[in-house]
Amino acid sequence: MFLIIASQALAIMAAAVTPVHSTEISHGAQAYSASYHAQPSVSLREVEPRFANRNAVPVCRWQADLTVNRAVAAQGRAVPAFGKAIHRFTPVSGSYAGSCAAARSQINAEVARYAQAKAAEAVAVAQQDRAVLVDELDSVRALTIQG
Repeated sequence: MFLIIASQALAIMAAAVTPVHSTEISHGAQAYSASYHAQPSVSLREVEPRFANRNAVPVCRWQADLTVNRAVAAQGRAVPAFGKAIHRFTPVSGSYAGSCAAARSQINAEVARYAQAKAAEAVAVAQQDRAVLVDELDSVRALTIQG
């Protein structure tokens, strides 16, 4: 029996509320604020193998993705057109004997260690994105200026 559980709201995501990097950009007559968050996303899949001569023990297979997301605001209001995922790290995965509910704390700890190990790289990716965001702002401005 396959039981697929999608879990986007793990306790480790509380750490994703704090931005890994923030920057202010003055562009034209507008001031923009960009914040970058490293957000983990975990998917769990519980598998119960069936054996004819012994009891089935469930196995929890999991995969975690870590993404750096950009959020942009102008005058305190979000500008969704510029918010997006800018980098996705290599996924990390594993499995535990037993149910996914029982393994959840171990999975959370492993994903938190992975996110911590990638923290410096996430900051570097966010810092490099400033030039990309300025180019995007230039492109939109060029489209809106009548000449």
